[in-house]
Amino acid sequence: MSKLYACIIGKEKGERIREKEEEEKDKDKENSDPPLVTHHSSLVTEPSPFVSLAEQFAYRIEVLEGGVLFDVSGLENRIGPPGRVAQSIAHEMEAHGITGSLALAANAATAELYARTKDGVTVIGEGDELPLPLASIGLDEDTLGIFHALGMETTADLKGVPEDELIARYGREFRRTLDLIGQRGVHVLTPNLKENRVAWDYNLDFPVEDLGQLIFILGHGLGKVLAEAGNVGLSSEQIDITLGLDDKTAADYSIRLSFPTLDKAFWLKLANLRLGNDPPGAAIVSIRVVCHFARPRAIERGLFAATRPEPESLLLTADKLRKLVGKDNVGVPMLVDQRLPEAFALDAEKLPQGKEMEPEKEQRPVLALTHFHPPLEAEIKTNEGRLIYLRTRYFAGRVAEYGGAWLGSSQWWTQGFWQQMEWDVELDDRRIYRLARTPDGWFVTGGYD
Repeated sequence: MSKLYACIIGKEKGERIREKEEEEKDKDKENSDPPLVTHHSSLVTEPSPFVSLAEQFAYRIEVLEGGVLFDVSGLENRIGPPGRVAQSIAHEMEAHGITGSLALAANAATAELYARTKDGVTVIGEGDELPLPLASIGLDEDTLGIFHALGMETTADLKGVPEDELIARYGREFRRTLDLIGQRGVHVLTPNLKENRVAWDYNLDFPVEDLGQLIFILGHGLGKVLAEAGNVGLSSEQIDITLGLDDKTAADYSIRLSFPTLDKAFWLKLANLRLGNDPPGAAIVSIRVVCHFARPRAIERGLFAATRPEPESLLLTADKLRKLVGKDNVGVPMLVDQRLPEAFALDAEKLPQGKEMEPEKEQRPVLALTHFHPPLEAEIKTNEGRLIYLRTRYFAGRVAEYGGAWLGSSQWWTQGFWQQMEWDVELDDRRIYRLARTPDGWFVTGGYD
């Protein structure tokens, strides 16, 4: 045969097949050159066990609803005739625990038709007559009823009728049905796999505890997966590292960026810092690196964009600061929807995202409160219970207006909720300050801009 196609359809025909668990690592693979394992996603529901099996026999693969179609042309020279090829595929299906029907034919549409219709393994040679029920070839109910009334139940019965008479009776569209049962189907195998990540696995000869040795080996794996991403014209903004440990556990690290890059040295520095901040709890026996693909970053900035540091430098600096002051003390500030003395928190997981331009918006004027660290000790004067004068070591003035008092915290369940009262005070120079009374006395805690 010049062409040969194989089709596998799951036992539950037409239904979505749940993705199988990730393939077990091959413990006997050579450590000198561990292979890249490419994972796929498809335009339709992806039966990943089928795709993994098809990749062992072909590189042209089309994912179908409930199965997979792949081109096995040329395997006759390596494995043998189509029957032997079918046996090899069936053996791998059994080894992977895949239940379904398999069909091989010289025509892609024929292979799919028999895989969806007949159970087990079917090999259709050129010119072979393997009758199928007419209900399996997609005829409408009226036409099927007529054929049944005429005593025709299988495709062999339909082939006994001259094609010209059938086309004259049912129209030119019936030609497709005749081509399908005559192994002349027009289905063209269209690869529809789209790579979205690539993985690198490595088993160590002996447990490694030294971080320097680990980083050296990790650099080799990073180079492999980043090169693979570059070969397909993509980049990466997320890399996952899984370390298999000597105590039968695993340590997982996920490094996410707000921008894609293929800079191996940069990724390696981030991995070094991340492992240094949170070292694994036991010796390392295996390494797995997964690179998630992303669209490359546009290098050219806007004509009027201000110069700014490269994002790689910012992230490296942030990771170094986390190592010095703790990972929970470095992050992107975010507002807290509560009344607190300093109502903001740090999101240690979020990454800053800069923009060249912000669209202009109409905004009402707002007052920004600047907190004083430490608060300024204050002296006040009152007259008949009203504030009339405020003095600190840096400024003083008569009180023109003030508002309050308010509790300094909305967290009523805490002890500090009752200990601080606050006022907003405007002095005669039109400056506004936040005044607070605490058990330790009076303080100016901030000023409005």
